[in-house]
Formats: sequence, C-alpha cells, structure tokens
Amino acid sequence: MANKLSKESSPYLLQHKNNPVNWFAWGIDAFAESKARDVPILLSVGYSSCHWCHVMEYESFENEEIAKTMNDNFVSVKVDREERPDIDSIYMSAVQSMTGQGGWPLTVFLTSEGLPFFGGTYYPPEPRGGMPGFGQILSAISDAYKNRRPEIEESGSYLREHIKASITETNATKNFDSVLLDRAYQQLLAQYDWEWGGFGSSIKFPQSMALEFLLRYHLNHPDSRALEMVETSLQKMASGGMYDQLGGGFHRYSTDKKWLVPHFEKMLYDNALLSRLYTHVFQITGKNFYLDVAEDIYEYVDRDMTDENGLFYSAEDADSEGQEGTYYLWGPNEFRRYLTDMEMTQLRSTFSLSEEGDFEGKSILHYDPKGLNMGFLGTEDPNLLNIRQKLADIRNNRPKPFKDNKSLLSWNALMSLSFIDGYLIAKDERWLEKAKLNINSLLDLINSNSGLFHSSKKGQVGSYGYLEDYSALILAMLAMHEATLDLEWLGKAEKIAEILVTLFWNGHESRLYDTPANGDKLIIRPSESYDNATPSGSSMTAEALFKLSLITDNKEYLNIVISLLRSIATIASEHPVSFGNWLCIYDSYIYPTIEIAIIADDPKHALKMRDCLYESYIPNHIFCGNAYFSHTEKTRNKWNTYPLLNDREPETDIAMAYLCENYVCELPVSSATELLQLIRQKTKVS
Repeated sequence: MANKLSKESSPYLLQHKNNPVNWFAWGIDAFAESKARDVPILLSVGYSSCHWCHVMEYESFENEEIAKTMNDNFVSVKVDREERPDIDSIYMSAVQSMTGQGGWPLTVFLTSEGLPFFGGTYYPPEPRGGMPGFGQILSAISDAYKNRRPEIEESGSYLREHIKASITETNATKNFDSVLLDRAYQQLLAQYDWEWGGFGSSIKFPQSMALEFLLRYHLNHPDSRALEMVETSLQKMASGGMYDQLGGGFHRYSTDKKWLVPHFEKMLYDNALLSRLYTHVFQITGKNFYLDVAEDIYEYVDRDMTDENGLFYSAEDADSEGQEGTYYLWGPNEFRRYLTDMEMTQLRSTFSLSEEGDFEGKSILHYDPKGLNMGFLGTEDPNLLNIRQKLADIRNNRPKPFKDNKSLLSWNALMSLSFIDGYLIAKDERWLEKAKLNINSLLDLINSNSGLFHSSKKGQVGSYGYLEDYSALILAMLAMHEATLDLEWLGKAEKIAEILVTLFWNGHESRLYDTPANGDKLIIRPSESYDNATPSGSSMTAEALFKLSLITDNKEYLNIVISLLRSIATIASEHPVSFGNWLCIYDSYIYPTIEIAIIADDPKHALKMRDCLYESYIPNHIFCGNAYFSHTEKTRNKWNTYPLLNDREPETDIAMAYLCENYVCELPVSSATELLQLIRQKTKVS
C-alpha cells in the first residue's frame, strides 16, 4: 500500500511512495503528528539521481523490520533537496557542525519544534566498516528522546544558535583593489593539478565558476598561467569518462584525478555552467574544439532533457538496472560484437581501450587529448562519426537511467543563459530559439500561478521561488535583452528585481536571505553565500543588480552590491574555489565596464552592430538597446527613461551605436566596422 508520498509531485519523493515506511512530506502535518505522539522527527533529505540515497532506500527503507522501528518510534519526513534547498541548507549546516562533514542522503533527527539534535549521512542497515547500523541508531535515538529530553532540547537550541552565528560572521573588506584577485589566483595556482587539470588530487568536481574567474584574470594578466590552467582542465575533462563521449554532456564529478571514472549522474546545472564556460574559451582562443563541446552539450540537452514546452529536466540518474553506470559501460567484447574490423581499428586508434577495463572490468570511452586527437568531437571523419552514431544507437536500446523530469526555475534560467551565449558566439539561431521558448514557458507558469516558483512538473508548480530563482531569471532576461535588443526584456527584469529586493534584502543587516520574507517559518532563515555546485543566490543577485544599476543608474542597487562585496571579497580571495562567481563580480566592479547603447528602427541593422562585441571575450560589458525604435511606442517602451538611450534617436534605416563608460560616450557610429574599432581601442583586445 502506498504511503503519503503518493500524492506528491517530486520524482524523488515518488520513488519512496511504496516503501513500508509511513513517510510524510515536509509540512505542518508531520510536526503535528510528532507533537501528538511525542516522538522525534526523522528527516531524510536526498534527490532522485543520488546513488547512496538509492542504496539506503533498498537496504533500510524497504526493510520491513527497520521500517517498523521507524514507524513505531518516529515521524519520518522525506525531503527532495532540489525542491526545498532551504530545508537542506539548514539541516546540512547542522550535520556539518555535529560531524564535520555532510552529504546525501542526509539523515537528521529533530525535535517536534524542528530543532536538530543528531545527524549524519548514509547509514548501513547493520554495523559495517566502523559505521553503526541504522537499526542501532534508531534504537539509541528513540531511547534518548524518551529519557534524556532536556539534554536533547538544549543540544538542539545550541545548534540553532551556532548556525545563526555562522551566517552572520564576516570579515569586511575596507578597500576594493586587485590585490584580492591576485591572492585568489595564487590560491588556485597552489591547488591546481598541472598533470590532469582541475583542483585537488582525488575526487574532482568541474569547478566551472573558478575557471570562469581565471578567464577574467587572464584578460588583465596575459602573462599569468590562468588561461593555461583553464585550457588544460577543459581538454582533460572532455577527454575522460567525465564526458559522455557518445551522448554528450558531463557527469557530475570524477572519482579519480584523471577524470576517468565519473559518478555517472548528469545534472542540468553542470551542463549549463560548463557549456557556457567552453563557449567563452572558444571566444578567447578561437579553437573550434571548445565550441564543439558546448554545442554537443546543447544537442544533448535539447534531445534528452527538454519537454514539449521547452522546459529543461533536472537530472539523469547514475544507476540503471540496479547498478551504477551500467548504461554507460561496455563489456570486454562488446565493441568487437558490434563493430567491423575496420571500425574496431579506428576506435582503438582514437580511444584508450584496455583489456582489463576501467571500472569493475568494463570500459569507459575516453581518449588521450595529446596532439590533434579530440575523440569524436575533434573530427570531421565520417567513418568515426558513424561509429559514434552506431554505438549510441546500441546504447539507446539498453534500459535508460531514471530521468528526474521536474524543472527547477533557477537551473532552467542558467541553461537558457548558456544557450543565449551559444547563439551570440556561434551565431546559431537555434540556440536563441531554445532559450526564448524556455523563458517564455517559465513566464507563462509564473503568470498563471501569480508569482515566481521554484519547481514545476507537467504544469504544476511546487514551492515558492527562492533567491536563486529570482536572480537567475533576471540574469536570463538581461541576456535575452542582449540577444534581441528588445526593451521589453529589460522592463521584465526591472519588475522582478524590485520584488527580489523587497522579499530577500534586509537593509538593517545588509544581508540577502535565500528564502522570501513571507516564506515558511523555519528554525532559522538561511542565508548562503558560498558558490557551491551552482552560483549562490546572493552572488547571482549581486551580478544582476550590478548590471541593472549600470543600465538604469539605480543607486540603491549599486549600494546593495557594494555592501555585499565588502562582506564577501576577503573570504572569496582566501577560498576561491568556493566563491568563484563572487570573484567574477568583484572583477566586474573594480575594472571598467564598457556600456553599449544601440538604437535602430530595424533590428537587422542593430543586431549586426551588437555582434561586434562577441568577436572577443569581453565579460565586463552591458547592453542597452532599442532595435524596434518607434516614436509612437515611446511611452510603452520607455526607451527614453534609460540613461544610455535618453534623447537618442536613430536615422531612418540606420542603426546608431554609442560606446560609453560611466555614461560618457564616444561619438555615435553607424557601421559594425566602426563600432568594432572603438571596442578594440577601448578594451585593447584584438
């Protein structure tokens, strides 16, 4: 018989609907039940593509005896961390405070008031490898709750205050200068793996935001090794099992320093951030390989991770057929079974194949990126491309990993940001159309549900929007304005920014909170600054408000950005891997930003002028354009309310472009050639 989770929409929660555990979703019903029965809450947090979440489910949550213990002595609550990042953030902080580490599945025991008093991550059903068995944990916690309640409540209260204090402690920066960026670069230099790229020596994550910072650092320090660090990392990552050589897209992380054996789940956000990074490196280097990788990711997302309304799915599981990586692995003789001798010879000359295999006796497609060998993506050889298609078709007949088909607003906006960059840099209209469809579908859901949301599935929205959703959507709208030079996108971005500041900014504390002021009352209101797997909501807000402050001359927004940078800059320079997006924003603030205004009565002329900027990598820029100028629409478009457009009108059939800094503009030009010349003079890029 299905439990209460059968009524939920989250794919992760629905995976547990047939467990013998009497699961509750997070909400007042669970806490009321806890109080009525005088038993603690057992909070289990995970996500659909989490391998160890699946392991703990079939080992413990499907175990009748363990389930009975849980049902008799606890109110068990299951939370999808992707749907409720606020709950995950609070109780992950608690477990990290208690144990010094965290991860998923997150297992936390709470009082009926929501105070955490004990927790950990994965527990085996029986004692194993020095870990206590989950059954032992349950018995001990139940006994303590009955017999040592005052001690438990005191511990919970202490933890709450400790977490509150940890989010308010900052070391404010007094002076904004480039020294902090130099310090961050030196930190990354010290942590860098010069043989294999990336940071660290064992498990490696892509760290795309730290690499984005290094691209910016290279612009101002071309004699540094910053670009070399990025290129080596990106080439090595794309050559290993971290990259799906047949289907495109990156897996979550590598379990070894060589990027060979991945944790096989695929997350939308990784592919959004990495595809964007690869396009930027193509801009700098002109090497087609980087654009090939980005466009291969776009093809993967469009083919496998997009619904009929253009919304992007969240993730694909690491497991299939009950084992991790089965879908992606090849048995010792599988290639020979399907390929001709000639094809086998070509595959062997391109990829690194060994008789003993790479993971549990099976092979993972990967190659040595030395010389001109870039696998399938670095070739126009039709025979090699036919091999890729043949192997992909064979793999497609296998049982596929579970796909988490919910759409998260912030992750969708990040993916659209990358599609827009792909359009601007590669001049491929397909990618702009993907982003337009996606953002318009998000807006349709927002309008039909009277406000921003965090997750949706088949037209039904989940929880309210978080800071990351508002900020990521603003950034996507600003990028859409660049892509179209349609002022309507600026107007929409401004409206959402006004709501964001009202709901999330606390001027007395000079702090952004992750949850809205009218959100659920939790034991604390989370405020996370770290850039983890995705940019933090606060760093994306700083980026969005900084751009809007330049476009609109909004001093309030600029003051918020300055306040945030003062509190973050020092710690960001000391821990650059954890604050990569913040470092990019700091770079934008201390170095000049070029301002480009374009006015035309025909978008064709205006967009040709706009394209000049994307001949080079110039991250510190803003656009304010009206490619649909009309005197009769002056009021609707409010084009003359933007400082860069005020009192500027185009000549008939001619686009007028102004290159400015601090609203001081060069004389207008009316040709792409002249604008490109001005940009190169101003930025000193070739």
